Amino acid sequence: MPVGLPYFEDALRRAQLLEKVDSNVSFNIRPIDPIRAFRRPTSFAADSLLFPSDKLNYAKWAENKFWKNRLQYTILPVYTHTQFNKHHPYGWNDGLRIPNKGLQQYISGGVYLKAGPLEVQIRPEYLWAQNSDFQNPPFRALGIDNPDRMGTKPYSVANTGQSFAKLHLGPLAIGYSTENLWWGPGINNSIGLGNNAPGFRHGTIHTNRPIKTRYGTFEAQMVGAKLERSGFHPYPTTSSNWPPISADIQPVAAASKFHTFVNAMTFSYQPKWTPGLFMGFTRIVQAPGEPRNPADYFNIIYLGYRGEQTGSGPTANGLNRNQIVSVYGRYLFKESHAEVYFEMGREDSWWDLEDLITSPAYTTAWMAGAKKIYVLPGKDKWLQLYGEMTKIQAPVSNYSRSFGYSFYTGAYGYGWTHKGQVLGAGIGPGSNMNTAGIVLGKGMETFGLHAERVVYNEDMLYTRINYLRLNPTVNPMFIDDSKHYVDWGFMLTHHTQYGKFNLGYRLHLLRTYNFQWNYDPYGAAGPFRFPGINLWSVNADVSMVYRF
Repeated sequence: MPVGLPYFEDALRRAQLLEKVDSNVSFNIRPIDPIRAFRRPTSFAADSLLFPSDKLNYAKWAENKFWKNRLQYTILPVYTHTQFNKHHPYGWNDGLRIPNKGLQQYISGGVYLKAGPLEVQIRPEYLWAQNSDFQNPPFRALGIDNPDRMGTKPYSVANTGQSFAKLHLGPLAIGYSTENLWWGPGINNSIGLGNNAPGFRHGTIHTNRPIKTRYGTFEAQMVGAKLERSGFHPYPTTSSNWPPISADIQPVAAASKFHTFVNAMTFSYQPKWTPGLFMGFTRIVQAPGEPRNPADYFNIIYLGYRGEQTGSGPTANGLNRNQIVSVYGRYLFKESHAEVYFEMGREDSWWDLEDLITSPAYTTAWMAGAKKIYVLPGKDKWLQLYGEMTKIQAPVSNYSRSFGYSFYTGAYGYGWTHKGQVLGAGIGPGSNMNTAGIVLGKGMETFGLHAERVVYNEDMLYTRINYLRLNPTVNPMFIDDSKHYVDWGFMLTHHTQYGKFNLGYRLHLLRTYNFQWNYDPYGAAGPFRFPGINLWSVNADVSMVYRF
């Protein structure tokens, strides 16, 4: 089941909170394999346990077998997503879709094949985006291939999408894939690896269901991959005009489309003494260029004290690597139909014990959230409350110790990105996000009201936007603190079913303060602030999943 598939992925997690499926699955490593992890006959066929109100039968296409009864095939659901942003790009955790003003259209579909332990999924994706003009920022973040838009023309791309070929050997699987991955318990953001960027090509070895032992259950995954450039990097410099504004982003040719290669691993453990508690970690190691042979993916994962042999420690004769490490936890309250979860990441190791004790927050980012479901009177009725906070902004110690640094920007000028989009939290470097919501459900129909607030790139606000500094000769951190770039608003969501069509709608009323950290060119000074560019706008999404 692809990461980010509307309704169905959330329905699996909700079914676990409602004690309808195995509580040993951590949801810390996605995509979930419903067939093996939850012992479902198929991923998308009718299932009265998960979807009590769904009376349709999809087994005609989901369970046909031929060639001496050894080959099974499934025509996968067609998934389309239409998005419209009126004023400026908004949205993340959307895979192939890009930062876009205007209209963009995504579509995906394909076929699944299974022959004994071998399974193959062919699920290509296509995207077209209007990519309309909007005001360029005054500055762009350094040290990361993360353009605010993909050029200045309409944009289209097709790729292999959520496809893979895997060989299953008991509880383990090994294979090659281009599908999106999500590590950690977050719902709106992941510190280490989420589906904000397009899926990257990777070799993988992973558990396909929790492995039960005398000490508890385990899940794990390791991938090796090469990450690609956006084709729009490095960025043009900021002009000297007033107000300052960066030049348009233009395509840039490169000798290689790859910028780094990576070994990434994650591990999740549920102790047998504390059922419902899942603890885990993620370690991501990036190295510049391309590997010379497959062994290089494993050669970069050694541990070095204080950076030895990494090019950044006391000796500088080793391979220069960048690392992101995170720890995470999720606690499932089965009887209460609730969960709490967190993830904390760090991008730079401490020098020694004293450094860890005196500056524990250095180069850290974190997120935390909770969800609670109330079962209501009536058949298959429920009410869900949830909230999540994410802080990617650097702690204060970074501003004095590593002025200008931001989480995700520490890898050779390209950062933790693939095709120009951050692979972790989609809000991006230096940003913070708070979200909360309530969802009412009956069968396969849901209604939701959500509030969301995003503060963009506070690290750049405090370190690079020179025209906001009030007295840089005395204190470079003394800035016009009224010019935080903030989006906040309310979203109305609705999901319903019409036969084999599952439709989702989202209407977002968005209020923006200080767009791109800019002053209002026609404003007048007030008693507290000179006004910024503040405005209201509307965003909308329509998604459709058709199951054959």
